Amino acid sequence: MKTTDSNDAMNNDHQMQCMACGSNMETFIERISDDRYGCPGVYSIKRCVSCGHMTTTPPLTEEDLPGLYSTYYPRREVDFSAIEQEAALVNKPFAAFKRWINGTDHQGHYLAKPGEKVLDVGCGSCISLLEMKNKGIESWGIEADPNVRTIADHFGLQVHIGNIYDLPFADMKFDLIVLNQVLEHVPDPSAMLQAVRDRLTPQGRVIMAFPNTGSFHRKIWKDRWINWHIPYHQNHFNRTSFTKLAGKFGYRVENVRTITPNLWSVLQLRTARERKQEGKSSSTWTHNIDAIQVRPPFLTRLKNVALSRGARGAGMVMGLGNRILDAVGKGDSLLFVLRPN
Repeated sequence: MKTTDSNDAMNNDHQMQCMACGSNMETFIERISDDRYGCPGVYSIKRCVSCGHMTTTPPLTEEDLPGLYSTYYPRREVDFSAIEQEAALVNKPFAAFKRWINGTDHQGHYLAKPGEKVLDVGCGSCISLLEMKNKGIESWGIEADPNVRTIADHFGLQVHIGNIYDLPFADMKFDLIVLNQVLEHVPDPSAMLQAVRDRLTPQGRVIMAFPNTGSFHRKIWKDRWINWHIPYHQNHFNRTSFTKLAGKFGYRVENVRTITPNLWSVLQLRTARERKQEGKSSSTWTHNIDAIQVRPPFLTRLKNVALSRGARGAGMVMGLGNRILDAVGKGDSLLFVLRPN
């Protein structure tokens, strides 16, 4: 995988143009690295001076992804029982309300309808495919991580290990294609938007969910925002930049909203307590006992005390705060519903 020096990144500012609007990009964060799993390498983030779209540099390629995810993403040890139990919750009473209150409805497949053929690009641990199966919805998946093959085979799911450019399930068109927290991982979102459109039925929909750089949390936590997630996240969108990019490929926005998973807020607070070290993994994400702890800022300590003294009450307060952020469009994840023009 590629690494970079921040001085080189600054010198190359004039060479980069925004994929969404064509304007110039300049360095927004000079040095940033993997503060979750300790993947080596130092990167920078460029920001468009016009629409605010952001890009990780140097970029990865599609060929980089299988090795990156099979090495660093925590899917090598699989608990089939836990996956099955998680997927079964989709049919429990009040499941939709619980997803809303917990902010876990930031997944496009929950909007799938019986009778639709659904393709999940980047299906990960396959829970989404099992949830749709439990709802009587036909689904297919694509996943770059080779570790997922054992999950798909265990549950008898239709999953292609690779990418959409391999033209899997070539004789099929889909009524709904979902990318749940995937587009930000894609080295070339423009190519992905075109490839997805080519696989849609004439009246098909595309639902994409990805982190929102216009969120309240991003502005508060700055370079410690958990959704930078370098180098796995290659592109960083806001509402304006993605609307422009989608429009270039013949999509119209049918609906857009923000959703903040409460778990993300918990992980954000825990991550902020750790001292970031280049090339070192985080105890929050890997339970690494060697991660160095530092005394967090006063505001963070106050929040952590609230969490420790009343988990249920604090959870309700956190959930309420997140739902308010979502209502005003400042939540941590964007969910776009698109249709081709």
